[in-house]
Amino acid sequence: MLHRSFTASRNLQLLSRARDVRQWPNYLSSSSKSLQSYPGWRVLEERRVTEFDLDATLLEHEGTRARYLHMGCEDTNKAFSVNLRTTPMDSTGVAHILEHTTLCGSVKYPVRDPFMKMLNRSLSTFMNAMTGPDYTLYPFSSCNDQDYHNLMSVYLDSVFTPLLREQDFLQEGWRLEHDEIDDVTTPLVIKGVVFNEMKGAYANSQSLFGQKLLNNLYPSHTYSNSSGGFPLHIPQLTWENLKKFHSEHYHPSNTRMLSYGNLDLGKTLAFIHEEYLAKFSAIKVDTSVPTETRWTEPRRVDVTCAADPLNPDPARQSTVAVSYLMTDITDLETSFALQVASELLTSGPSAPLYKALIDSGLGTNFSPVSGYEDHTRETNFTVGLQNIKADDAETIIKAIDDTIDKVIDEGFDKERVEAVLHSYELSLKHKSANFGVNLIMSLTPYWNHAESPLSYLEVNKTINWFKEKLESEPEFLQSLIKKYIKDNPHKLVQTM
Repeated sequence: MLHRSFTASRNLQLLSRARDVRQWPNYLSSSSKSLQSYPGWRVLEERRVTEFDLDATLLEHEGTRARYLHMGCEDTNKAFSVNLRTTPMDSTGVAHILEHTTLCGSVKYPVRDPFMKMLNRSLSTFMNAMTGPDYTLYPFSSCNDQDYHNLMSVYLDSVFTPLLREQDFLQEGWRLEHDEIDDVTTPLVIKGVVFNEMKGAYANSQSLFGQKLLNNLYPSHTYSNSSGGFPLHIPQLTWENLKKFHSEHYHPSNTRMLSYGNLDLGKTLAFIHEEYLAKFSAIKVDTSVPTETRWTEPRRVDVTCAADPLNPDPARQSTVAVSYLMTDITDLETSFALQVASELLTSGPSAPLYKALIDSGLGTNFSPVSGYEDHTRETNFTVGLQNIKADDAETIIKAIDDTIDKVIDEGFDKERVEAVLHSYELSLKHKSANFGVNLIMSLTPYWNHAESPLSYLEVNKTINWFKEKLESEPEFLQSLIKKYIKDNPHKLVQTM
């Protein structure tokens, strides 16, 4: 979920610290001592990643065990992110509200909404903060050296030493207020930035369907909750519980930091160590997400939503999807093979499930979150249809099963497989304007659970493994689909 806008503040005095070069230690010179000998950090691994033309360095902070990945290259659009594994055990939206509230002022910048002020004053090419199903990240990028370090100071201070004032919690989370604030005779209503945001999100039936699908496929731990916050549950969150969640999840021992581009790594690490991490000691933080207990038989769940008044066909108000729990996100090879299989099954008019479902006219489009999803500890594959007649659900489920059987029997056209692989290889060579931020975001779900992120970057190694697998086992994809789809008992059918 993207970080939303904050209320503006007029007080800019303390924020000027983030713009005054004299306030910043001299960490910008190109001369540097050897990173391996720099106090406070230990190099775990260094690797040249030819796919992205960068040099990756993985480090660990000696005092707090915070992890740091630097992806050095000639790109002047430098990127940075502070990532934390956040695993809420309820649907009060504590992780999402905390993401908002940390950016409302910190010890070094105790002004109202320094984040919004930096949007107006910064030369950044990207600024945001995001809450995922089990992680929170604070990424930014800039081509200007001083601006880059200014933003790093604001972001690190917001994450590690936020003020978390009660009034900020009331603004960003939830509060009771008269419907007309100047008229005490009007009814009390619930207001708040995140509360209103999530009301809007769940007013969309397809967003609701996707959230419920995630909750029902992973019922045993954090994914059974709404990390963004379910409107009916958000008012159960207290200011005290917000601060407690911060103390448990926003400690450096639960932190992974990433940087990208042409910057002086030694000077950057010196600042992070001296200004922030040296003030903390390592603690035991268990925010791990266990693997889901596998079902012995498929399950079915029916959910309800409000009718869509804009639907041109009032009789087609339903949605149906079939979802399968797949492999661990850290199993790169199997995950990549399943990603290719998903593309072959669903992408484009020639895909088998496209022909069977979209061309059938039973629905207008694939159901929400259709395709391969790899943003959770264990991946999943979902396919279905939206805007269908309720009576057609069983027909659609049978069409999915029959199509899977046919694919297992006949396989895929070799040219289609080569086309999918070619598109992956071409995407590696295309660098967008904000390539560094995009790379950091794509790395986040994987490194959230893996010990090292470096293998994820070596995409060619995984692609070559897949090609060799197809060469030695011509029916490899069919066997994969049989194991993870046809014979998979951890299968959820959800209708709405």
